[in-house]
Amino acid sequence: MTPDTVAGVDWAGGAWLAVVFDGTGGPDARLERDLEALWNDGVDRLLVDVPIGLPHDAETLAKREAVDSAARSAAERPSSVFPVPSRGACEVARDGADYEAVSERNRADLGKGLSRQSYHIAPAVGEVDAFLRRDEAAREAVMEAHPEVCFRGLNGRRLDHSKTTAPGVGERLGALDGHLDDPGAALGRVCRRLADEPTDAVREADPTADDAVDALGLAVVARRPVDELRFLPGDADHRDDEGVPMRMAYWSADPLA
Repeated sequence: MTPDTVAGVDWAGGAWLAVVFDGTGGPDARLERDLEALWNDGVDRLLVDVPIGLPHDAETLAKREAVDSAARSAAERPSSVFPVPSRGACEVARDGADYEAVSERNRADLGKGLSRQSYHIAPAVGEVDAFLRRDEAAREAVMEAHPEVCFRGLNGRRLDHSKTTAPGVGERLGALDGHLDDPGAALGRVCRRLADEPTDAVREADPTADDAVDALGLAVVARRPVDELRFLPGDADHRDDEGVPMRMAYWSADPLA
């Protein structure tokens, strides 16, 4: 069954960029400071480019690394998958701790420090984690997804160009052919909608073109009937110690891993 309203969501450096399909055409685009507000606004399914299901010790780290390892193999672009911070590291990052303090907490929890890339997304990761720990009903409908995995699945073959380049954008729009009417026009609509958005969130986040491409790709996958979605790593039911699923959603004609 296809849900009525779905969204692909990308963290755009200060706000959540959501590309929304509601069955009336679209897509629409919006920026939200709070992901939970988007969920509470009547979206039936969210695919979010942020780690969901966090490690806090060696056992949960092994489960999390199984997901991330499968994503690196499936995307065929290993550097695009960042190491996931521990839950404790995300919590202190949300409190405004600096890089050294967040990395040290991660080392205490998981036995290793944290990259700068992972540090910068840790507050957003912690926000989603706190939301899903509070709302059990959302855990099956708010799913982690990785844009590079999703585009690889939709494309049916490896992507050769970085998403930050013009050929890379063209390649990803090509991957949407057959899954979305006129992908170029859809991306243009998303970008125009953001240009018209009067909120402070747009000005502060300043989303990039590749943020918009990523969110559009996730939204296209979110439109698939739930029984057509595939997950990494395969059929394993990995969950963290709070019962939050550790998995990445994607669609492909054949399993990627």
